[in-house]
Amino acid sequence: MELYFDGAATTPLLPEVEQALTNSFSLYGNPSSLHAKGVASDRAIQTARRAVLAHLGAKSGRVIFTGSGTEANNLAIAGVLRRFRERGRHILTSAIEHPSVLEAARGWQREGWEVTFISPRKDGGLRTEDVLAAVRPDTVLVSLMHVNNETGAILPVIEIGQMLRERPKTLFHVDGIQAFGKLETATAVRFADLYSISGHKVGAPKGVGALYLRDGLELEPLCYGGGQEFGLRSGTENVLGIIALGRAAAVAAEQHTHNLALCSALATSLIEGLEAIPGCIVQRPESASPYIVSASFPGLRGEVLVHAFEAQGLYVSTGSACSTRRGHASRSHVLTAMGRSEAEVTGTIRFSLGWWLTPEMVEQALSVVSEQVRWLTGVTRRKR
Repeated sequence: MELYFDGAATTPLLPEVEQALTNSFSLYGNPSSLHAKGVASDRAIQTARRAVLAHLGAKSGRVIFTGSGTEANNLAIAGVLRRFRERGRHILTSAIEHPSVLEAARGWQREGWEVTFISPRKDGGLRTEDVLAAVRPDTVLVSLMHVNNETGAILPVIEIGQMLRERPKTLFHVDGIQAFGKLETATAVRFADLYSISGHKVGAPKGVGALYLRDGLELEPLCYGGGQEFGLRSGTENVLGIIALGRAAAVAAEQHTHNLALCSALATSLIEGLEAIPGCIVQRPESASPYIVSASFPGLRGEVLVHAFEAQGLYVSTGSACSTRRGHASRSHVLTAMGRSEAEVTGTIRFSLGWWLTPEMVEQALSVVSEQVRWLTGVTRRKR
């Protein structure tokens, strides 16, 4: 049996999404065309836009479809900074953001902007007071994630967003990629100016994401062309990808309560089982998403554990899938910022849960982990 515990990296295609795609293959018209085939494609896009907006819990605002969550984050950051550069030259973010935000901020830093990176607490969360204390009169943008993709920490974006409303010249972007389709987002979206999501984290295919903009907010585009997506994302739309994201959003709304209860129960069982394994340290933030569980096995290497588990049919990861193939798997910037020891950082793996898992799969996964950790620990000791 395949034991797929890497949903934070990507999710299986939802059956409902697969069916929606199958039913939409005839929609090949260009959405910008005036004839019937173009109108049909455009209507499908608008239906998807409404579905995403509804699941975000937004009563107003715009949804801009993009090619990925990374593009949505970059559009949010670059779009704000280019549009409102006269307000100042300061960006505020955290040291535990996804690379699509961290690297974007560093890129603007090289362009002469000043960036403040807020350090997390020991458990991976952020202190609201630390963020607010770092906001300055020239802070143009605060960009923070809703849920950390490595530890599952839920950041206090609602409280921060509420406080930032008192500073109307400072805009607030939330990377909601690990929250959308999993946690309640309406309150966070209410106090955010921009909110990013990704399709393949919620059962849609790769290659589609979206950026929510509150009413009245105007950005500068990343690229120019035919003016699609309210002039912010020119280029002929990925009609099938957008349909898939819309359907995934609708399914997530329908199954939210069930999936949250399921994954909460699965996470509880997984954590209890991991804590019973000698040497395992479960890194659980004070406020955490039930969809992500981070565990460390000091003395072992995360990459070795990933492949040992894979040989037994269990799929996990060492951290962000966007960086593990680029030489950073053993040096998580998130765990390092949390002040974890070298042994903990290099020995950490991430389990991420979803609707496709069952209690029996958690039991089997724990059996694989226990057996392989025991074997690898013995091998390591013999080598010494």
